[in-house]
Formats: sequence, C-alpha cells, structure tokens
Amino acid sequence: MYVALLFGTGQWRRIVPTSWSIFPEAWESAKIYMGLQIPSIEHFQPYDALQKLMYFTVVFIVAPLMIATGPIMSPTFAGRFPGYVKLFRNRQTARSIHFLGMAFYCFFVVMHVALVFIVHPKYNIAHMMLGENYNDITAAQFAQAVTMLIIGIVVAIALWIGASYWSLSNLRRTQRWIWGATQPIRALTIDRLKSRQVAKKTFTEADISPFHWVNTRPPTKEQSEEYIALREDDFKDFRLEIGGLVEEEKSFSIDELKALGKVTNITMHTCMQGWTGIAKWEGIRLKDLLEQVTPTEGAHYLMATSFGHVGHTYDGRPAEPYYECIDPSMIDDDECILAWGMNDEPLPEVYGGPLRLRADSQHGYKMVKWVRRLEWIHDYHDVGDGQGGSREDSGLQHYDARA
Repeated sequence: MYVALLFGTGQWRRIVPTSWSIFPEAWESAKIYMGLQIPSIEHFQPYDALQKLMYFTVVFIVAPLMIATGPIMSPTFAGRFPGYVKLFRNRQTARSIHFLGMAFYCFFVVMHVALVFIVHPKYNIAHMMLGENYNDITAAQFAQAVTMLIIGIVVAIALWIGASYWSLSNLRRTQRWIWGATQPIRALTIDRLKSRQVAKKTFTEADISPFHWVNTRPPTKEQSEEYIALREDDFKDFRLEIGGLVEEEKSFSIDELKALGKVTNITMHTCMQGWTGIAKWEGIRLKDLLEQVTPTEGAHYLMATSFGHVGHTYDGRPAEPYYECIDPSMIDDDECILAWGMNDEPLPEVYGGPLRLRADSQHGYKMVKWVRRLEWIHDYHDVGDGQGGSREDSGLQHYDARA
C-alpha cells in the first residue's frame, strides 16, 4: 500500500534516485558524517543524497526481501511451495537473508532516530510533525512540533508498558488471545496448505543431511521403566496401542505395522528454533493405520502420547508424559506417517525409536517421539491444560504448528 501510494501521488521522487550523480553526492555526505560534521541544510531538499539512498534501500530492497523470505519460515508454506523455496537455494539461505534484513532494520532504526535529533533537529522535527518543508522555523512552530513529538512518545511508551504488563501478568490468557486473534488469518492461508515435498520429489537421497540435529533425550528409567525394559529386549515386545473413542481398542507390533503398509518419504524437518534437517523416513501413513479401528461418535482429534516426559511444566508441577493432539486435517495428509525407519536403518533411539510421528507440514514439537499410544478424543481442550499438547501447555506455543 505504501509503495502504491508513493507512485500514485508522485512522492516516489523523494526517495527514488533518478541520476547516477547520487552516488558521488552520497559519498561526499558520508565523508562529512565520518568527520563528525553535519551537512548544511541546503543538502536536504527534502533529503540529502545519502539519506535518499538509504530510504530507497529500505523500501525497495530490504522490505521486499523480508516479505519474500518471510513465508518460507513456515514449514507448511515451504512444504507446499518447494519450488519457491529453491529460488533462494534452500530454507536456511532464506532464513539467513531474513535475519540479515532484520539486523539491517535494527541498524537503520537506531541510526535514523539518532540522526533526527543530531542533524538539524529543528528542521527535522517540524518537517516530521507538521508535514511541511520548513526552511525558516518560527519558535511557535518548533514548540508545537516538539509538543506533538513528546505526546506521541509518551503515548507509545504508555502503550508499550501497558501491553507488557497485561501480557506478562497472565501468560495463558495472552496465549489464548493471540491464538484467537491469529486463527482467522491462519484459516484463510496456511491452514489450507499441505506439504507436497513427496509428491514433487523435492528432495533426493543426495539432499539427506550428513548430520541431523535433534532436541530432547530418550526416556529415562525415572520417566518410564516400561520403555527401558522394552529397549533392553530390542523392542521385541513393543506394541502400539490405539484406543480412546473407538469401538474396539487394538495394538500392533512393529512387524504388524509393516505388514499393513509402508511408505518412504524424504522430507525436511523444521524446528521452531530455526534449524532444519533432511532425512528419509520409512513408516505407515497415519490415515492407513487408523483405518484399523472404528471411531465412535464424538471422536474429533487424535492424541499421541510418548514414553518420554515433557521437560518442564507451566505451573511447576511434576513432569508428565509428553503428548500432542493432531488436527483431523493433518491426519489426512499423505506425508503424516508413523515412522519406524530413518535413512534405511531402524529408527535410532535418539530420534524417537522405535516409533515416532512425522507431520512435515508442522514444526517438530508436534512430531511425538517414542510413541506409546494413539487415542481418539473428543476435544483437545479436555486434555492436559487444554492447549493441544505438551509444548502448547508448557511452552505457550500455538496448537497449529504450521507457521
């Protein structure tokens, strides 16, 4: 909208260079600043050459790059439009560009605000607050401009303090409010997207990460004696339980799961901390497995529970088994699988063996490791703290981990 208005009103001439002479002129201005001097007021009509170049960079280079790379931070968007991601080589490159853009913005804001009060402040403040080019500022005009500026700063600081106090005084309330405010936008955008990494054959074995980072550690004896006993016997007696709101609960060994069907997906794992890793995952599609049971009326969400425990709890109560609730739209995703293999080997324990959830349209915290049980439930608000999973309960994350 800003760019459209710039060109629609002719104001683009203020910040778009129209002559190559701007570069030597900007260099002359830079030398003045580096000598701790201030260019004369005649340089600013309304901006000097260096200022004009900086504004052009912000509006027409950095901002478009930030907008272009921003959606790639979403695992759903990156999975749905893998070709777009490759325009930037890969997601990590896009993330680096996005980070550098943010760093540039920080530098620009600090320098820009400082120079407003250092370089001809009387002219700058009147120009900013009164909206006109004033070469001869009267005392009354300057007083009016300063008063408006002070009021604006006071209001901004008051809003900042108020918002900070309101949000920090009740983190759970803030979490729910942000969910409610952002969900309508999500429903119209990323909620409609599904990963096409496998369908598009985005990644091949040549893309598999030589080292795949991992968070958390396998369950300890204090967390699950059952898991330790199963591990000591090479998980020969492991059985995945499927229950909850179903007509008949069932359980399956790894070999029985393999007999039901097998898919192999080479996909990118995305962590909310920013890192990614590409691996080959072997397992059964979740929707194919769930066909083995019949949900009863009122079964709307699937909950996956781990042998492992959550690292910490929101209110400091004792740690409890890690769980995540899966939205039905994710269950129907062909790339949503229960994996028992990784890179042509049995799934290593540290990566969630013997069985882990893979939902590559979402961030990693939804992909439960060391899965012990799946169960149909009526509503995720009825489980745990009612936020949709252990990370949502304890880490105040969003139930929908697509962005």
